[in-house]
Amino acid sequence: MRFHFEKCVLDTDRRELRRGESSVPVQPQVFDLLVYLIENRDRVVTKDDLLKAVWNGRIVSESTLISRINAARRAIGDDGDQQRLIGTIARKGVRFIGEVEKRWVTSSLPVEGPSDRPARMALVDRPSIAVLPFTNLSNDAEQDFFVDGITEDLVTALSRIRQFFVIARNATLRYKREPRDVREIAATLGVRYVVAGSVRRDSGRVRVSAQLLDGGTGNHVWAERFDRNLDDIFALQDEVAREIAGQIEPEVGRAEYDRSKATPPENLGAWELFHRGMALIAQRTRDSNAEARRLLERSLAFDPGFAPAHAAIAWSQAEDLFFLYAAHDPKDILDRARRAVALDDRDALSHLALAWSLTFSRQPESAIDAAKRATALNPSFAHAYAILGRILIHSGRCDEGIRQVECALRLSPFAPSARQYLNILSVGHLYLGNDTKAVELAREAIQSFDTWAPHMIITSALGHLGDREGAKLQILETQRHRSDFSIAQVLRDYVVFDPTCLNRLLAGLRKAGVAETSKVARPFSRSTRD
Repeated sequence: MRFHFEKCVLDTDRRELRRGESSVPVQPQVFDLLVYLIENRDRVVTKDDLLKAVWNGRIVSESTLISRINAARRAIGDDGDQQRLIGTIARKGVRFIGEVEKRWVTSSLPVEGPSDRPARMALVDRPSIAVLPFTNLSNDAEQDFFVDGITEDLVTALSRIRQFFVIARNATLRYKREPRDVREIAATLGVRYVVAGSVRRDSGRVRVSAQLLDGGTGNHVWAERFDRNLDDIFALQDEVAREIAGQIEPEVGRAEYDRSKATPPENLGAWELFHRGMALIAQRTRDSNAEARRLLERSLAFDPGFAPAHAAIAWSQAEDLFFLYAAHDPKDILDRARRAVALDDRDALSHLALAWSLTFSRQPESAIDAAKRATALNPSFAHAYAILGRILIHSGRCDEGIRQVECALRLSPFAPSARQYLNILSVGHLYLGNDTKAVELAREAIQSFDTWAPHMIITSALGHLGDREGAKLQILETQRHRSDFSIAQVLRDYVVFDPTCLNRLLAGLRKAGVAETSKVARPFSRSTRD
C-alpha cells in the first residue's frame, strides 16, 4: 500500500517514506504514528488512541508524545506553526488533514514510472540492507521454491532487527532475472549493504552460502557457508535464515563503526552516534564505556525519545557494574532501561538492557522474562540468548542456561563478545561440577576476554580439582585485575542468585586458598542499594 500526499509517498510494504526524489529516514515509531494518522484521517486521534496503536497501550510522557508528533511533521515537511498536514485540535488530539491518495502496489518493481530502470534513492541514516534473491545451484528448477523460501526468511529475520532498514523482497525480485553490479544495485535501492548467496541441494544435504557486501565498493564484509541435513525443510529454512542474520548483525555493527570513524564527529547523526557508542561499549573498557555514554547523550540531543540510545546508556552502566569499572545506582540504571522499553516496546535491545539492569537490582525472574522478550522480538539476537543463559545459570537452571548460550555461539560465533559467551559456559559447568570443562572454557575465553571473572572461575575449579599450585597462580592473576580479590569481594561484587551455585563457587575458592577478606581497599563502592 502507498499513500500519496503533497510531494510525499508513504510505502507501508517497504516501510519507506519518500519526499520528492529522496528517501527520508524515519524511526520505526514515527513511521507507525504516520501510518496510523493517515489511516484514521477521517477523525481526530486522541492521545489514548496513539498510546494503544503505537506504544501497545504503554504509558509514555507528554514530552515523548509531542517529540514523536514533531518528528512526523518534520519527516513530511510540515511543522507545528503551519500544520498543513498534521493539525492539532486543542484539548482533543491530532488529525491528518492533508489530501491523500491511496494506491495498491500491483507491480513487483521497486519504483513506479514509465522507465523500466528505477530511480536512485538516497541513503537513510541507519544501516540499510537489500537481500538479493539467492541463486539455485541445484540441477533442478523445482528447487526454486526452496531457495526463494531461504531468501524470504532471511529478509524477515533481518527486518526484526530494529536498527536495520531492510528493503522489501519485492523490490529486489527484478535482480533474479536481471543480474547487475552490486554497486549499481546498492545505488539504485539506496542501501549501504547487499546480501547475496546461493543454495545447493543434493542427496538429502543442503549447502547455503551467504556473503555481505559493501554497496559502495562491492567489497566483501563477511562470508560464511552453512551445511545441513535436509530433514524438515521449513525448520531448515528458518534455522539457516536465523543464523545468517545473527552473524550479519555484528558484522554490520563493526562496518558502521569503521565508516563513522571516517566522518567528522560534528557531522554524525543520531543513528551514527548510536552505532559508534555501541562499538565503544563492545570494547569493554572503563574509558570506552564513558566515551560511549558521551556519544549516546549527543544522540539523544537529536531525539530525546530515541529508545536504543537510552537502552545503550543503561547497558553501559550495567557493564560498568559487571566489570567493576565505576559505581552507578542500580535503581537509576533500571529507570533508564524501563524508559527505553516505554519508548519502544518492540526494540529487542531495550528489553535486553532491562534484563541486564534487573540482574543488578537482583530481580532474576523479571530479568529472565525481559531477556526472553528480547529473543522473541529478535530471534537472531545472539547476545540476548547469552544474557538469558547467564541469568538462568546464576539462578540454578544450568542445563537450560547452557543451551541458551550455545545457541548464542551458533548464531554469532565470530562476534567480539563470543569469547564472553565461553566464560558464561564455564560458569555453568563449574556449577554442575564439570570442573575440567570449566577450566578449559574459561582459559579459552581469557584469550580475548581477560577480566577478573574467568580467572576467578578457573581458581574455583582448580580448587575443586585439588590443583593448589595452579590455583595459586590464578589467585595472582585474579588479583592483577582485582587487587582486593577475596571471598568477601566475590560475595559483594559477583551476582549469583542460587544459594547452591554460590556455595560451590565459594567452596572451590576456599579450597584454592583464597583469603576471606583483603587488606587492600576496594576501588569503589557500588551503592548501598545493591
